[in-house]
Amino acid sequence: MKKGKLISFEGIEGVGKTTTINSIKKYLESYGVNVYSTREPGGTKCGESLRNILLNNKTIISPEAELLLLFAIRKQHIDEIIKDKLSLGTWVLCDRYIDASIAYQGYGKKVSLKKIKILIENFTDNITPDLTIFFDLPYSLSKKRFPKNKKKDRFENLNNKFFNDVYDGYVSIANNNKKRIKRVDANCSKEDVFSQITSIIDTKFKHDLIL
Repeated sequence: MKKGKLISFEGIEGVGKTTTINSIKKYLESYGVNVYSTREPGGTKCGESLRNILLNNKTIISPEAELLLLFAIRKQHIDEIIKDKLSLGTWVLCDRYIDASIAYQGYGKKVSLKKIKILIENFTDNITPDLTIFFDLPYSLSKKRFPKNKKKDRFENLNNKFFNDVYDGYVSIANNNKKRIKRVDANCSKEDVFSQITSIIDTKFKHDLIL
């Protein structure tokens, strides 16, 4: 049995990842692929509980403690869900993964990138995405998409500088990992974004997707 593929989706708030992932799931299923969608932080019962704590506006936590909690969630996610799904040949679509820790906690909250690298090397079981889609949209544009009546969580309430730093971080990560990370222009319609991603998937996995 062929091992499944791990595709991660990255970008700042408001870029349209969730809706697009649902469409990509249906697209892959049209090829007869078994697909499992998940997210970080979260993905497991334990992870979702801790996600609620992390996003709660009343939570006070230092950047390094936040990073460690995120990696605890990720390790459980890998052990409980991701490894098993991949071994069974299922393709896993993950809304954020390791690059989010580098962008948000590293570039955004200024945690040492060396410390983050150590955690990645020791607590992800060498599970790296086969493909990462970066929704490229600067914060000046993405913030206009925030629903006016939606209560912002602890991360969404952070200031413009934080999100601009996170965006710059994503751009740097993408530039340094061009083989794995593919940038899509998210400043266009949902249909255009979907088309960009399916084109990337068709090219990357042309030998795995056969009708």
